[in-house]
Amino acid sequence: MSTREQIIDAALSVVRAQGVAALTLDEAARIAGISKGGVLYHFKSKEALIQGMVARLAGQCESLQQAHYDRLSPGPNRWARALVATSFDPAAPTMDPAGCALLAAIATNPSLLEPLEGTIDTAFRRLTADSVDPSMALLVALAMDGLWLHRLVGSPVMDETRRHAIREKALALLGDNAPAEVTDPIIVQTA
Repeated sequence: MSTREQIIDAALSVVRAQGVAALTLDEAARIAGISKGGVLYHFKSKEALIQGMVARLAGQCESLQQAHYDRLSPGPNRWARALVATSFDPAAPTMDPAGCALLAAIATNPSLLEPLEGTIDTAFRRLTADSVDPSMALLVALAMDGLWLHRLVGSPVMDETRRHAIREKALALLGDNAPAEVTDPIIVQTA
């Protein structure tokens, strides 16, 4: 594992344990077991480190969605179906408490969102490109975003029964007659 990846791992562990407010370059260096100068070599500021963390989580999410896409049967809405499967996968970065904390940081500094802009654009393009009803595919994608936000704020409305019903309804809206059950998370290796 590269030093840069070690620093990101350390920073994510700080955010998971103590929240994004506790993240400092000094603390990331301490957890990673390197000097602050080593951190500064890779990340010039806390904001740059947060952008690196966001980029890592986005890359993991994209890899997981690709893995689900590869497992699904060909046909219309394959990317949208992969998005639904990813949204309910226990290994999804959106299940990571660090992702929730990073969202709070992004809310206070929207420039931290820059690593996601291309990823989001690509995801929506391919989502609509393989759909017979692009508006329906986008509606389902936005519903999955809403589901994540409910998880983020710990909404009591979304118990496991409702989550399962929403998953099934999303797949039905996409015309999927045989949804793939997500019982075991897909493990995706990232650099």
